[in-house]
Amino acid sequence: MLEELYLKNALIPKRYLTDPAEFIPSKLDKKCFKELQLIESDIKSFVDNGNNLLIYSENFGNGKTTWSIKLLKAYIKAVGNYSFTYSTPAIFININNFINEKKLSINDKNLEEKVRDIERKILSAKLVVFDDIGDKTLSEYDKSLMYYWIEYRTANMKSSIYTTNQSLDELENSLGGKTYSRVVNYSIVKEFVSRLDRRSGGDE
Repeated sequence: MLEELYLKNALIPKRYLTDPAEFIPSKLDKKCFKELQLIESDIKSFVDNGNNLLIYSENFGNGKTTWSIKLLKAYIKAVGNYSFTYSTPAIFININNFINEKKLSINDKNLEEKVRDIERKILSAKLVVFDDIGDKTLSEYDKSLMYYWIEYRTANMKSSIYTTNQSLDELENSLGGKTYSRVVNYSIVKEFVSRLDRRSGGDE
Protein backbone atom coordinates (compact mmCIF):
# COMPACT_ATOMS: atom_id res chain seq x y z
CA MET A 1 0.00 0.00 0.00
CA LEU A 2 1.45 3.37 -1.04
CA GLU A 3 0.45 5.13 2.17
CA GLU A 4 2.52 2.68 4.24
CA LEU A 5 5.49 3.11 1.90
CA TYR A 6 5.26 6.89 2.14
CA LEU A 7 5.15 6.79 5.93
CA LYS A 8 8.19 4.51 5.96
CA ASN A 9 10.13 6.84 3.66
CA ALA A 10 9.14 10.04 5.47
CA LEU A 11 11.91 9.65 8.11
CA ILE A 12 9.46 10.19 10.96
CA PRO A 13 11.20 9.54 14.33
CA LYS A 14 10.22 6.17 15.79
CA ARG A 15 8.39 7.54 18.80
CA TYR A 16 6.09 9.50 16.49
CA LEU A 17 5.25 6.60 14.16
CA THR A 18 2.27 5.49 16.21
CA ASP A 19 -0.44 8.04 16.81
CA PRO A 20 -0.11 9.39 20.38
CA ALA A 21 -2.96 10.04 22.74
CA GLU A 22 -4.78 13.26 21.93
CA PHE A 23 -2.58 16.20 22.87
CA ILE A 24 -4.66 18.50 25.08
CA PRO A 25 -3.50 22.11 24.84
CA SER A 26 -3.35 24.55 27.70
CA LYS A 27 -5.92 27.33 27.64
CA LEU A 28 -3.21 29.63 26.30
CA ASP A 29 -2.71 27.54 23.15
CA LYS A 30 -6.29 26.48 22.41
CA LYS A 31 -6.78 29.11 19.71
CA CYS A 32 -3.60 28.03 17.90
CA PHE A 33 -4.60 24.37 18.11
CA LYS A 34 -8.01 25.10 16.58
CA GLU A 35 -6.35 27.02 13.74
CA LEU A 36 -4.00 24.10 13.11
CA GLN A 37 -6.95 21.71 13.10
CA LEU A 38 -8.44 23.79 10.27
CA ILE A 39 -5.21 23.42 8.30
CA GLU A 40 -5.21 19.68 9.02
CA SER A 41 -8.80 19.32 7.79
CA ASP A 42 -7.79 20.59 4.33
CA ILE A 43 -4.10 19.72 4.32
CA LYS A 44 -4.02 18.65 0.67
CA SER A 45 -5.14 22.10 -0.48
CA PHE A 46 -2.67 23.71 1.93
CA VAL A 47 0.20 21.75 0.36
CA ASP A 48 -1.07 21.97 -3.23
CA ASN A 49 -1.13 25.76 -2.88
CA GLY A 50 2.47 25.82 -1.67
CA ASN A 51 1.57 27.23 1.74
CA ASN A 52 4.06 27.22 4.60
CA LEU A 53 3.74 27.15 8.38
CA LEU A 54 6.07 28.22 11.19
CA ILE A 55 5.30 27.01 14.71
CA TYR A 56 7.53 28.61 17.32
CA SER A 57 7.80 28.78 21.08
CA GLU A 58 10.50 29.65 23.55
CA ASN A 59 9.20 26.78 25.70
CA PHE A 60 9.73 23.06 25.20
CA GLY A 61 7.31 20.14 25.02
CA ASN A 62 4.13 22.02 24.15
CA GLY A 63 3.34 20.29 20.88
CA LYS A 64 5.32 21.90 18.05
CA THR A 65 6.94 18.73 16.71
CA THR A 66 3.84 16.68 17.50
CA TRP A 67 1.73 19.03 15.40
CA SER A 68 4.19 19.17 12.51
CA ILE A 69 4.21 15.37 12.25
CA LYS A 70 0.44 15.21 12.67
CA LEU A 71 0.08 17.47 9.64
CA LEU A 72 2.67 15.47 7.69
CA LYS A 73 0.81 12.23 8.40
CA ALA A 74 -2.51 13.82 7.46
CA TYR A 75 -1.05 14.84 4.10
CA ILE A 76 0.32 11.36 3.42
CA LYS A 77 -3.09 9.90 4.24
CA ALA A 78 -4.76 12.39 1.89
CA VAL A 79 -2.53 11.46 -1.07
CA GLY A 80 -1.95 7.78 -0.32
CA ASN A 81 -3.18 6.67 -3.76
CA TYR A 82 -0.91 8.99 -5.76
CA SER A 83 2.57 8.25 -7.09
CA PHE A 84 5.43 10.60 -6.17
CA THR A 85 9.06 11.13 -7.14
CA TYR A 86 11.57 9.31 -4.90
CA SER A 87 8.72 7.39 -3.25
CA THR A 88 7.69 10.08 -0.82
CA PRO A 89 5.31 13.04 -0.93
CA ALA A 90 6.54 14.28 2.46
CA ILE A 91 9.64 14.07 4.62
CA PHE A 92 10.65 14.99 8.18
CA ILE A 93 14.07 16.60 8.70
CA ASN A 94 15.58 17.50 12.05
CA ILE A 95 17.98 20.19 10.91
CA ASN A 96 20.66 19.62 13.56
CA ASN A 97 20.79 15.87 12.97
CA PHE A 98 20.80 16.13 9.20
CA ILE A 99 23.52 18.78 9.01
CA ASN A 100 25.66 16.65 11.32
CA GLU A 101 25.04 13.59 9.12
CA LYS A 102 25.99 15.58 6.04
CA LYS A 103 29.31 16.54 7.62
CA LEU A 104 30.01 12.95 8.71
CA SER A 105 29.20 11.66 5.23
CA ILE A 106 32.35 13.28 3.85
CA ASN A 107 34.32 10.31 5.18
CA ASP A 108 31.60 7.65 4.96
CA LYS A 109 30.54 6.46 1.50
CA ASN A 110 27.44 4.61 2.76
CA LEU A 111 26.26 7.64 4.69
CA GLU A 112 27.07 9.85 1.70
CA GLU A 113 24.55 8.00 -0.47
CA LYS A 114 21.90 8.22 2.26
CA VAL A 115 22.47 11.96 2.63
CA ARG A 116 22.35 12.49 -1.13
CA ASP A 117 19.02 10.67 -1.29
CA ILE A 118 17.59 12.78 1.53
CA GLU A 119 18.72 15.99 -0.17
CA ARG A 120 16.92 14.92 -3.35
CA LYS A 121 13.79 14.38 -1.28
CA ILE A 122 14.14 17.77 0.41
CA LEU A 123 13.99 19.38 -3.02
CA SER A 124 11.37 17.12 -4.59
CA ALA A 125 8.87 16.36 -1.79
CA LYS A 126 5.60 18.24 -1.84
CA LEU A 127 5.87 18.78 1.93
CA VAL A 128 8.96 19.01 4.15
CA VAL A 129 8.95 19.42 7.92
CA PHE A 130 12.09 21.30 8.99
CA ASP A 131 12.24 20.59 12.71
CA ASP A 132 14.23 22.67 15.22
CA ILE A 133 15.52 25.24 12.76
CA GLY A 134 18.00 27.65 14.31
CA ASP A 135 18.45 25.61 17.49
CA LYS A 136 22.24 25.57 17.24
CA THR A 137 24.99 27.95 16.23
CA LEU A 138 25.00 27.57 12.47
CA SER A 139 28.21 27.99 10.52
CA GLU A 140 28.15 30.08 7.36
CA TYR A 141 28.17 26.81 5.39
CA ASP A 142 25.17 25.54 7.38
CA LYS A 143 23.33 28.78 6.72
CA SER A 144 24.05 28.54 3.00
CA LEU A 145 22.60 25.01 2.94
CA MET A 146 19.49 26.12 4.78
CA TYR A 147 19.03 29.06 2.42
CA TYR A 148 19.42 26.85 -0.66
CA TRP A 149 16.84 24.32 0.49
CA ILE A 150 14.32 26.89 1.69
CA GLU A 151 14.78 29.30 -1.21
CA TYR A 152 14.37 26.47 -3.72
CA ARG A 153 11.20 25.26 -2.08
CA THR A 154 9.76 28.75 -1.69
CA ALA A 155 10.51 29.69 -5.30
CA ASN A 156 8.93 26.47 -6.56
CA MET A 157 5.81 26.75 -4.38
CA LYS A 158 6.63 23.63 -2.37
CA SER A 159 5.12 23.51 1.08
CA SER A 160 7.23 23.54 4.26
CA ILE A 161 6.47 23.36 7.97
CA TYR A 162 9.08 24.80 10.35
CA THR A 163 9.40 24.40 14.11
CA THR A 164 11.74 26.21 16.48
CA ASN A 165 12.29 26.87 20.17
CA GLN A 166 13.62 30.33 19.45
CA SER A 167 11.88 33.68 19.51
CA LEU A 168 11.56 35.41 16.14
CA ASP A 169 14.43 37.76 17.01
CA GLU A 170 16.66 34.83 17.97
CA LEU A 171 15.67 32.99 14.83
CA GLU A 172 16.68 35.90 12.63
CA ASN A 173 20.10 35.98 14.31
CA SER A 174 20.52 32.21 13.88
CA LEU A 175 19.41 31.90 10.27
CA GLY A 176 20.53 35.21 8.83
CA GLY A 177 18.29 37.79 7.23
CA LYS A 178 17.71 36.13 3.85
CA THR A 179 16.66 32.72 5.18
CA TYR A 180 14.65 34.28 8.01
CA SER A 181 12.77 36.35 5.44
CA ARG A 182 11.85 33.24 3.44
CA VAL A 183 10.74 31.37 6.55
CA VAL A 184 8.70 34.10 8.26
CA ASN A 185 7.41 36.25 5.40
CA TYR A 186 6.17 33.28 3.37
CA SER A 187 4.60 31.38 6.25
CA ILE A 188 1.55 31.33 8.45
CA VAL A 189 3.15 31.99 11.85
CA LYS A 190 1.82 30.40 15.05
CA GLU A 191 3.25 30.81 18.54
CA PHE A 192 2.71 28.32 21.36
CA VAL A 193 3.03 30.02 24.73
CA SER A 194 2.30 27.18 27.17
CA ARG A 195 5.11 26.51 29.68
CA LEU A 196 3.90 23.07 30.70
CA ASP A 197 6.01 20.21 29.31
CA ARG A 198 3.44 17.58 28.30
CA ARG A 199 5.86 15.05 26.85
CA SER A 200 6.20 11.56 28.23
CA GLY A 201 9.96 11.69 27.79
CA GLY A 202 12.71 12.61 25.35
CA ASP A 203 13.33 15.83 23.48
CA GLU A 204 10.79 17.50 21.24
